[in-house]
Amino acid sequence: MSSKNVTILSLLFCIGRRMRDERHAYSMLHFHTLRYVQKEGRPFMHDVARYLRVTPPAATLLIDGLVKDKLLARSFDKKDRRAVRVTLTARGKAFLAQGIRNKMVRLKKMFAVLTPKERAMFVAILQKITRENL
Repeated sequence: MSSKNVTILSLLFCIGRRMRDERHAYSMLHFHTLRYVQKEGRPFMHDVARYLRVTPPAATLLIDGLVKDKLLARSFDKKDRRAVRVTLTARGKAFLAQGIRNKMVRLKKMFAVLTPKERAMFVAILQKITRENL
């Protein structure tokens, strides 16, 4: 791996660290999980795992913690009792809304050092990378 690639990886790691809110133990993976469940309504557990690109056991561990904290709730599918669905609780909705507000404040602070032109270029680059890697 070239030193340029190592530098990019290091910078991405640093940005990720700065994005985390030190006041709680929830990661970006937790937030992505909550946002996905909110968007989908009542997804199956295996759909959450597929979305996150993790194994079903890994998704179960992640969701166990969110259920324990009363941010998500599990329910059995009415058509297939073996299938488990997850839903966002009222507490989960409030937590997610507050978390998004907090992340936006952190993002604004982080990117305040960029000019409007640099921010537009950064967004365009991220969109290009995202499109290319889907």
